[in-house]
Amino acid sequence: MKKLFILLAAVTLTAMSAKVFAQSTGTTPAPGATHEYSVTPGDAGNTFLWSVTKGDLTTDAGTDAVIADSDASATDITWASTVTVGDWYYVHILETDEDGCSNEKVLPVQITESDFFLNLSAENPTQCYDNAVVVSLSGNSTITYNHGTATIDFTVTPDNLSPSYSGYVFDLALTVPTGFTSAPTFSANASWDGTTVTVTDNGIVEISFEVVNGNTYDNDSAPDAQNFTATATISNGVSANGVSENDSANDNTDATDVSRPNTSGIITN
Repeated sequence: MKKLFILLAAVTLTAMSAKVFAQSTGTTPAPGATHEYSVTPGDAGNTFLWSVTKGDLTTDAGTDAVIADSDASATDITWASTVTVGDWYYVHILETDEDGCSNEKVLPVQITESDFFLNLSAENPTQCYDNAVVVSLSGNSTITYNHGTATIDFTVTPDNLSPSYSGYVFDLALTVPTGFTSAPTFSANASWDGTTVTVTDNGIVEISFEVVNGNTYDNDSAPDAQNFTATATISNGVSANGVSENDSANDNTDATDVSRPNTSGIITN
């Protein structure tokens, strides 16, 4: 029985780990990431030459790996957002001293899947309208009800967005019933063109929708006619370096239910 429990625990842990993406590092960089590579100089006055090969020790990596400073003891290398996950590259450093003697070291590098994805969450799963019902009289016998607006807040949180990506974008939409309209406002780090939200840093984005119920109700309307659900959806998340989020189904939809008490019409004898 104990062996069975251990086996089940191992299987469960393996299943959970299958969704864990590796953090981008110098030896396992994600597409679009930038990492620093360095050596300790043998002597002052030595010169250096960095290079990167792909698949073997002789094929130049070209634009797959952009070296910021190829003749320093330390340099940044930016891995293109178009590199293929699983491919092997080799970072070379050639150091030469004043006598013309040289030495070479090579670091194997394998491209890993991006660990970047976005989470969307509603601040409140349920809430009321912003203000009380506005009751109006039309003629002597017709009562109408206007429920006005509801302010609905969401947040978008980037998870494991590499510091070298420096910003991200995503598409945003809010689904509301017929007769309702909505307009969003954003935290200072984000802007919206009507479809796509552009974020200038790696921070959380706060989104506030003012949803207007443009319908008018009367005593013949259903008691719950004013209730509605507003569903926000984000999609096409991409880092500033062009790297797509790795799990487009991850917490990319959330909703808020807006309601009042379902009071019936007044009954009398």
